[in-house]
Amino acid sequence: MNMFEEIEREKTQLPKIKSIEKEVGKYTFNWYQKFAIVTYIVCFALGIIFGNIFPACSSSSGLYVDTCVTTEFNFSLMIFFWFVSFLLCLFFFAIGHIISLLTSINEKLGKRS
Repeated sequence: MNMFEEIEREKTQLPKIKSIEKEVGKYTFNWYQKFAIVTYIVCFALGIIFGNIFPACSSSSGLYVDTCVTTEFNFSLMIFFWFVSFLLCLFFFAIGHIISLLTSINEKLGKRS
């Protein structure tokens, strides 16, 4: 058994951009999902802004002194804010997806009777 022949037999074509666009175009977002997407875009920008507003102290003037000599961008705050906003927006998106699934089930049950 030749490995290359098996790979050639099992190989499938990658989907084209037009077909991906058609699949995504069929899906409509409800209010919760739109809210989650817009909120994540806003929180992404706010993470960068908060990282700049609340800088981290890179070096201090002495060992037991609270004054910072130089400050730098706070990456840890930015990543933390992005992570928390991702979880929050994922929660809202999941609620919207559950609601859309329940709505489609309700429509299909309504057609039966």
